[in-house]
Amino acid sequence: MSDVCQQQKKRQPIRRMRSIYQVHYGLRPREDEMTARPFVLPTESPEVHRYALQVAGHQTTKDTKYLGLLQCSNGRILKPILKESQKREVDFYERLASTKDPDLLELRKFTPQYYGVRQFAYNGHELEYIMLEDLTERMLEPCIMDVKIGKRTWDKFASAEKIASEESKYRRCKQEYCFCIPGYQVYRVDRGDLHKYGKDHGKRLHGHMVIAAIRNYLNAGCVGVEGGGGGGAEVSACRALVLQQVACLWALQRWASRARSLRLTSTSLLLVYDAARLRTCCTQNRSYKPIARRKSIHSTDSPTAGSNFSGQLGSKGPVYRKVNSVPLSPMSVARNYFSPPPPITSPWSEALERLNHNHSFEHNYENKLSKIKMNYRATLDQLCSEMPHPNPWGTVKLIDFAHAYFDDDEDNVDYNFKEGIDSLVQIFEMLLQETDDQVF
Repeated sequence: MSDVCQQQKKRQPIRRMRSIYQVHYGLRPREDEMTARPFVLPTESPEVHRYALQVAGHQTTKDTKYLGLLQCSNGRILKPILKESQKREVDFYERLASTKDPDLLELRKFTPQYYGVRQFAYNGHELEYIMLEDLTERMLEPCIMDVKIGKRTWDKFASAEKIASEESKYRRCKQEYCFCIPGYQVYRVDRGDLHKYGKDHGKRLHGHMVIAAIRNYLNAGCVGVEGGGGGGAEVSACRALVLQQVACLWALQRWASRARSLRLTSTSLLLVYDAARLRTCCTQNRSYKPIARRKSIHSTDSPTAGSNFSGQLGSKGPVYRKVNSVPLSPMSVARNYFSPPPPITSPWSEALERLNHNHSFEHNYENKLSKIKMNYRATLDQLCSEMPHPNPWGTVKLIDFAHAYFDDDEDNVDYNFKEGIDSLVQIFEMLLQETDDQVF
């Protein structure tokens, strides 16, 4: 038997194919086995700690009782059950987990994975917590935005005091856009530092400031300026990122347009993506404003080249020749004197124009058309993928169902929720149109 047969065959590494979406936007194939978390052995009392990535909601401490989100050692997010409304949120998650209703099954795709309720002790206080999926898992630089949907942010069980309090919060933003932004955080692609914006910043947002905040979250707008304001280098958003976010919003918008008894009052959208992936994949699509330069300069070999220098030097410097003025005739005289050229009716003119249009150096339309087709196929690949994690950018999920309820007496469209989604979709569609130059 030959030595070749006796040698142990080496295991060939799995070759992972990239999708059209990944090829078009220069994304590398996913290697989940290289980035997966280490296996955590189950224990009777897993460790818990404060969740460092919370951007909105209760984060205060009452005495020694912490009222914000916690995170378990297995990666799950823990939301404390403090009020009666949060007990109703548990009922909502339980109904969503056990439902067979096709409409609720579709809604479940837009929510984080629910793992039930469990008691945990933190700082000497034991509370019940809702266990949810961590949407930022495997992200190195998570950018997160919390968007509360709807003008009305109180349910039918709210007291008059609660209604008055909610009406006063984010008033201008909710009236203009049917949503508000309680908080967000973003890692700067150009510098790598983290910027956080809380509820005080969100309460000041209105008008164009809301769109500027969304641009800032997407690492677009003015680079190097706090809050995305003016004064920095103007950059456009990454088309692959905007497409991923708006694709999720389109699907949710389609679901929200149907009639049902469910009212998603005071529900939030959590928009998440990884700035580390954005930095490696979309930097080449950034369109910074070019530095202003002169289009041409005079030759340095000859002092008289390209100028009216006379060749003489005076006490105050070079002496230039006087420029003779050119008499100009009024345009009306020129129009009366010269007749317009006759129209060209040659059969060769149309063919020559079409030839120049398709094969000139300035207008390579065949290449542009190829890129448009590639972008279209990449878009279909992005929207139609059935993989659990079809893209590496992030996700958009619905959270906070403490004030959601079912009203069997009203089986119609939840316009309070739908108008907020429509408004957000409109903004992202505008941002997507601004990235059309990245297709060509």
